[in-house]
Amino acid sequence: MMKTSFLALLLGLAAAPAAAQWSYDPAPQPSGRATGAGTGGVSVAVECGNGGLPAVLVEGYDPGAAEDIFVWEVDRYGEFLVAGSCTGPSCLLTFDSIEEAESTITGLRVGARLALGLYRRGALSEVPLGGSDAAIGAVLARSCDFVGLEPTNIDE
Repeated sequence: MMKTSFLALLLGLAAAPAAAQWSYDPAPQPSGRATGAGTGGVSVAVECGNGGLPAVLVEGYDPGAAEDIFVWEVDRYGEFLVAGSCTGPSCLLTFDSIEEAESTITGLRVGARLALGLYRRGALSEVPLGGSDAAIGAVLARSCDFVGLEPTNIDE
């Protein structure tokens, strides 16, 4: 009995990191959706946004306002601020340029951990990035990428 309980505990612990892996769901949007679960019920998702460009969303956090400012930091390489347009518990991040959006998605793909905070209000969530390269790569492979775009301001 004790061996069985101990074995079940070990198997349960071994399965826990798999829950932190990013996943790809081909159903939503024309290019599917990559999602990574973070702490505190917050997740980050990448999908194909309007105009065929990748879109990044913070979900599971409701700021109670139409906008919020997030502090974004992958692997302690320096943080930057990014605004989000929010509807309930979903905030679509808005980037100032194609380069900033592309750099953000590249960071998600190659990094190990995303620290997500709220501007002047502290930490919001930590999102492990295990499996993010494959999951986000699946979205980008379905005609949702920055390939062929000239560096420019997104608002132009």
